[in-house]
Amino acid sequence: MAEEHSVVSRRRLLSLGLPAVAGVTLAAGVGRPVEAAPAKIAVSGVKPIKSEPATGAAWPARRKQIERAWLDLLGDFPTEVPDLKSELKEVAKQNGITRYHVSFQAEADDRVTAWLLVPDSARAKPAPAIICIHSTTWGAGKNSTAGLSGRRLQDPPTPREGGRANGLLLAEHGYVTLCVDLLTDGERIKPDERVMDTRGFYLKHPEWSIIGKNCWDVSRSIDFLQTLDFVNAKQIGVTGWSLGGHQSIFCAAFEPRITATVSNGGVLDWHRHSEAWSRKPTSWTPWKKGDSETNSPELQRRFGFKENTNSGPYIYIKKFRPWIDDQSLPLTTDFDELMMLVAPRPQLIISSEWEFYGHKSMPKLLDAMKVYVGWQDAPGLPSVVEARKERTGYDKTLAYYEFNYGHKAEKIPGMLKQINAGDCFSWFSFPGGHNFPTVAQNYTFAWFDRWLGHEPPA
Repeated sequence: MAEEHSVVSRRRLLSLGLPAVAGVTLAAGVGRPVEAAPAKIAVSGVKPIKSEPATGAAWPARRKQIERAWLDLLGDFPTEVPDLKSELKEVAKQNGITRYHVSFQAEADDRVTAWLLVPDSARAKPAPAIICIHSTTWGAGKNSTAGLSGRRLQDPPTPREGGRANGLLLAEHGYVTLCVDLLTDGERIKPDERVMDTRGFYLKHPEWSIIGKNCWDVSRSIDFLQTLDFVNAKQIGVTGWSLGGHQSIFCAAFEPRITATVSNGGVLDWHRHSEAWSRKPTSWTPWKKGDSETNSPELQRRFGFKENTNSGPYIYIKKFRPWIDDQSLPLTTDFDELMMLVAPRPQLIISSEWEFYGHKSMPKLLDAMKVYVGWQDAPGLPSVVEARKERTGYDKTLAYYEFNYGHKAEKIPGMLKQINAGDCFSWFSFPGGHNFPTVAQNYTFAWFDRWLGHEPPA
């Protein structure tokens, strides 16, 4: 295990009162006055904060508003950070990849479980790592992400274009990958309870959200990865498909140590015509073994089985329920602003053509792009040019333009500054259904290779 790296964590930033963005140094905020967070507003008579995105020099103040609006929905993060007490055990070696079972402390009474996949090619020097978040499963959790099963533990792995095994695909491409179990799935289903039933979580944390909890667990995953000698602590990405796709954006928005993000097939719309984001159960008592089973003919039609479909309710954000009950309530924030919180760090959105239509993605993507294109460095916010200098390949830029055009090294930063972070945000669509076809996989590889400074094995 390596000594603790000098990388600024979100928890440290929060303790200093700084915005949760990447690239912030401790010195940037020490001694600066901390702006008081706006008071939480009552749902009745709520005023929307959405407007034409403030960009450039106006962005830092706007960012604080947006972050507070999201935290009012998600709930604030814990202030107590337990020791990791990590455990790592080698399980298998196959096709040049060593698989470890790992666990570490998330809260005082809760541990994250995960598969760590380490390719032999990553042993030569510290390699970039990617946290891979699984989709909705029926108990498979991390096993589906690592290519060990399908939606259920007893199912064979799905075809690679199915999208679930991104942890295995990225490990084969040369990345260290950490395939985590989200709470209520995989090994983190409580005995005698059912998959994705979040009611027990809300009994314990009535003011938090399962989305916020997942973000916290991913932050703890970064804490764990940064203890490994073979991981480059400054080059850590996050990705996921479906449920993991939109969760990835939440994680990147609230964890500054995430260097690059790829969201595959994640819902980017509140869908207020349904109650998906904030289901209201008939009872807040979690299902126990022996309670009446439920069945879903629709799931049987789509997936070919009816056993073990007893799951949920998965209540993403409990505090969003008033906006579902009263459709006239104006939104206090939306997913374009969530994507803005990731700026200027690289972020790629991938979906099928239908999902771009169904999730009303294009207007949101165009608004988020304005923040990237109009980026201006400011105290407490990251410098895009400095980030480019730190990434693998900057030396090649200097050598090429000096040799071919006579541009001196000191001139290049000024040139790069003209594009701001405009190339750090992108999206890609593909025909067909909700999956992860080869063309989308290749785009994902290319995005991470570009921004995590990774050269795939020959």
